[in-house]
Amino acid sequence: MQSERLVQKVKSKSGHPMAPTRSWFLTSEDWWSVYLGLVLVGVAAIGLLTGVSFDFIKGSVPAPWPAKPLFAGLAANWGSYLAVYLLLAVLTGIGVKLMGGRVGHYLASFTLLFVVGFLVLTLGSQQALKTYGLEYPFWALVIGLIVGNLFKLPEWFTAGSRRTEFFIKTGIVLLGASLPFTIIVQGGLWGFLEAVVVVAAGFTVAFLVSKAFGFDARFAAVLGAGSSVCGVSAAIAVGASVKADEKKVGYVVSLVVLYALVLIFLLPVLGRLLSLTQVVTGAWIGGSELADAAGLAAATLVGDKAVNAFSLVKLNRDVLIGVLAFIFASVAVTRWDRSAPAGASVRASTGRARADARVIWERFPKFVLAFLVASFLVTYLVTRLGRPQIDAHVIAVLNTFRTWLFTLAFLCIGLNTRLADMRALGAKPIIAFTVVVLVNLVLGFVLANLFFGGLLASPLG
Repeated sequence: MQSERLVQKVKSKSGHPMAPTRSWFLTSEDWWSVYLGLVLVGVAAIGLLTGVSFDFIKGSVPAPWPAKPLFAGLAANWGSYLAVYLLLAVLTGIGVKLMGGRVGHYLASFTLLFVVGFLVLTLGSQQALKTYGLEYPFWALVIGLIVGNLFKLPEWFTAGSRRTEFFIKTGIVLLGASLPFTIIVQGGLWGFLEAVVVVAAGFTVAFLVSKAFGFDARFAAVLGAGSSVCGVSAAIAVGASVKADEKKVGYVVSLVVLYALVLIFLLPVLGRLLSLTQVVTGAWIGGSELADAAGLAAATLVGDKAVNAFSLVKLNRDVLIGVLAFIFASVAVTRWDRSAPAGASVRASTGRARADARVIWERFPKFVLAFLVASFLVTYLVTRLGRPQIDAHVIAVLNTFRTWLFTLAFLCIGLNTRLADMRALGAKPIIAFTVVVLVNLVLGFVLANLFFGGLLASPLG
């Protein structure tokens, strides 16, 4: 569980009702993730359109080794690592400065996080480990957990380690760039239908189980998002929109990573035991796996056709992040906040007369809007220049930045997670999460056979 120091709260979003001001656009972490994410998307897109190549950035993530020599690759790409470090340090440093942080402490801690992130990516690129799904999210969390629970972090270091949400929100914006909406058209209606049914069922079960266990609605929303939409990204997006307890969001994030690793091996094995086709197995993985990277690893173990089916279903689930964040922000403001105990609502004592639309806007995670903007922009570029060009020179570059930002975020999650806090929450959240995952597994299997196995349709042959 993440400690209460996980992220510095911005006063305008701390629960006290106040109208947005001009300065708020410079001091809000949400808005800075929007600025940073869209700047990176814009730079990559303009570079392609003007013939300026940023492909060298892709060298800042180690190639799988030992198939490719590790040390030779690191030596050849040292400039790429330096460029990524300087760009992220400068852009995030500007944001931290204008958000009121101590930029000197931040840059020192960012540098240390970047060095550890480099070690994480190097370890996660080892081929034998990758085969078992032990990639950078796993190692970042493990290393962060060990360091955070064995050592007392110096105060100056927390200037960077508290920026978990800044890193991951910016990464989510870049995730939008890898999800052109043409992916929905490519597979017709069936991938979208499977995604919608899985997500709807996941949230329904999450709320029913949470009610049985006595969990509040906010935790139920985070539980449903983490187990049925897009794992870590969805849990944080929905958690931000409903102002869920950060410790509980962190708890769900930890469960997502753990279960995603298990499903990497379980789903391909089950697909073979049940004699499913590659397409059906891939669609099952797309409807049941919790994280993009883990799902891709599982689908890769099955084959290329499985990867195509997985991508179709899983990316449709990912696209729903923005819609769900808006829905739950609206529900939280119009229903949950009004039933909260006195003093707990985000509205003032006269707040019942206040326009709910304004409160919803203040609550809504702005980085989700940037996620959608990035997706539409890349969709436009794909229709103009073609998918291969965009994949190679825009999405691949942005995915490199996203990998670095997520690595830093997972490190920070581990550093701020206290095992004692996890024990204090008890076994009930684990049971609830497990129930939702099992329901999604069964439902995903049925829908994959209906929509991709020829029972109702066979869009990918």
